Amino acid sequence: MKLKKTVVLIAAGVLLMNAIPCYAASGEGVKTKVASVSVTDGANYSQIPDAETLQRDVGFVPKSPDTLAGDYKFTSGAITESYDLDSSGNLVNPKKGINYKYVNSTTGKTVSLSSELKSERSAPENSVVTKYGETELYFNNQYANYLGWFDHDIFYSLMDINKLVTQEEMTAIAKEIIDRNTEEAAVSLR
Repeated sequence: MKLKKTVVLIAAGVLLMNAIPCYAASGEGVKTKVASVSVTDGANYSQIPDAETLQRDVGFVPKSPDTLAGDYKFTSGAITESYDLDSSGNLVNPKKGINYKYVNSTTGKTVSLSSELKSERSAPENSVVTKYGETELYFNNQYANYLGWFDHDIFYSLMDINKLVTQEEMTAIAKEIIDRNTEEAAVSLR
């Protein structure tokens, strides 16, 4: 029952995260706007999956730390699927991603880390943009506390639907993830 509740919470968080309007240049007949995200019936993870499992399940290997800055520890993960809407309102361009949930056992705060391959999507509208080195960080608190960034070919985002994890805390977490290189992240998976 606890796993089912966790999956439902992750799904709700991912849906809310992607409810923040995102727009980009239109492709051939495609309005690039996130339409739907769902947790698939496939793999749910009780531990961080290894690089081979991630490649098989989602088609890429994102940075997947077992802990985050601020003493957040991994508790669960799930594969996600998102879509764009075409000009007729049809779901197109399915993309798989991964969503991990982390909990701070001292404060009880939770944060999710999602990643998917970079698409034509841009940052959420009305984001506050800061820079960390060459990386732009996009913070938005319209529906949830949300921080997103592009790292090579992967879009990462942190989200707290309860709005308890501050922009400063999310920025510290993002900086730590950005500073990890993919090889270190893959090694730390084991």
